[in-house]
Amino acid sequence: MIFLVVAVVLLAALCCFELLVLFAVLRRLREHEERFAVLGDHASAPEPYDYAELEGRAAPSLATLLSGEAGLVGFFDVNCDTCHDKAPAFTRLAPEQQAACAIVAGSPPDELVGLLDGVRTVVTGPESDKLVKELGIQAFPTFLYVGPTGVVERAGFEPADAVAPAHEPEAVTEHGPEAVTEHEPQAVTAHEPEAVTAR
Repeated sequence: MIFLVVAVVLLAALCCFELLVLFAVLRRLREHEERFAVLGDHASAPEPYDYAELEGRAAPSLATLLSGEAGLVGFFDVNCDTCHDKAPAFTRLAPEQQAACAIVAGSPPDELVGLLDGVRTVVTGPESDKLVKELGIQAFPTFLYVGPTGVVERAGFEPADAVAPAHEPEAVTEHGPEAVTEHEPQAVTAHEPEAVTAR
């Protein structure tokens, strides 16, 4: 009889343990669902995606991050392979701009943050989610050139698409060497010497 009781107790303990594991798995899945609900599916840029739709949008928070200067802003996601590929190019361009800022969504951000070493400001965690929502970012990576008031002036899939617009130089016409017209020598009429009368 004692063995039957022990067996029942062990079976009950095993069932309780399995229930605890099941609840833990379900909780983990719920956390992932909530995460995707916040960020959406940013694994890759949807096709087609018109980055020009972002131009003209205002994000006061970006103006604050850029300290009121015009600058380059990159949006990255830790689950996006393309983001990892383009992060070094963004990092190389950043020092050439007046200001630069990288927004890294997802967790853990450590690897991407390491690739963005040298960028003046890198935002992660809940603050990055707020910026994604504020601008309505629908795809990663996204690169922006933001004016001093936080208005998006340029947007694109490549970091170079969003660098500071170059000032167009004044139109200068490049003149080649002036064309030289070969004028035929004017006809020279040989005048007969005037007759000299000996006086």
